[in-house]
Amino acid sequence: MTTGGRKQLGIDLDELRLLVGLSYRELARRSGCARSTVHDALTGRRFPRLDTVLAIARACGGDTARWRLRWVAACRRSGAAHCADDVTAVDQTQLTGIL
Repeated sequence: MTTGGRKQLGIDLDELRLLVGLSYRELARRSGCARSTVHDALTGRRFPRLDTVLAIARACGGDTARWRLRWVAACRRSGAAHCADDVTAVDQTQLTGIL
């Protein structure tokens, strides 16, 4: 498995967090995710689940449709086995016209 998709997604999520000026603790509180989950996602330590990415994006005021698309692309780049079912479950009609 390559880390490119995982690392870049984490970097991008962390930039979103920094733009709105949230600490990890405040982002965890607003997103409803455990602080360790937020930290792992934003540092690229683990590939985040789609619901985690969307919760973080919502907490930062991000466009969840765009973050869904970014997550799918990162998932495909990373080759993470646990992503396959989640990517398949994403309604492709929700992704049309986002780029």
